[in-house]
Amino acid sequence: MITTILFDLGGVLFTNGTKIFVHQLSTAYNIPEEKVKDVLDGDIGSQYREAKITRDMFWRQVKESLNIKEETSVLEKQWIDGYELISGTKQIIEELSKKYKIYYLSDNVKERVDALDRKFDFKKLFQGGIFSHEVGVRKPNPKIYEYALSVSGSLPNETVFIDDKQKMLDPAVKIGMKTILFTSPEKLMEDLKSWHLL
Repeated sequence: MITTILFDLGGVLFTNGTKIFVHQLSTAYNIPEEKVKDVLDGDIGSQYREAKITRDMFWRQVKESLNIKEETSVLEKQWIDGYELISGTKQIIEELSKKYKIYYLSDNVKERVDALDRKFDFKKLFQGGIFSHEVGVRKPNPKIYEYALSVSGSLPNETVFIDDKQKMLDPAVKIGMKTILFTSPEKLMEDLKSWHLL
């Protein structure tokens, strides 16, 4: 029996702000998108999301790697502004929370979490969850899924994990969770209904 539903945030509850920011930087500075993505979401990005480097160290390395002279505060705001609440997902979470424990499992950094919570007050939708910067690992490291189960107090076979990237779902499947690949709130609603969860 399903008792718990875990949600990724970026690309599921929020638009994919990193993808938007990559495109904006690529266009503004005439840098290939793949290179921008490699910097923001590669090794430097992982270290930041796992709190192994500070905000200032992250942005210094990003600007050096991409040869960008812009102020850090401007770049950070632009990145965070790419995250908009997906109202359809919010409504689904509110409906699910009447029957299930709802938690988040997100690769994220403190500054972005704090800014988005100030803007959207999203944490109140959940009973709790795991951010990568709090535990020092990010998806798809199997440890972060185990942390999430520990926080929710749920067994893998009682848990559904929803993410917009298949590679982030695969480790959850391996430890026995059910998973749903998110593409839109409408499709998520269909999937949940087909499993009799809504």
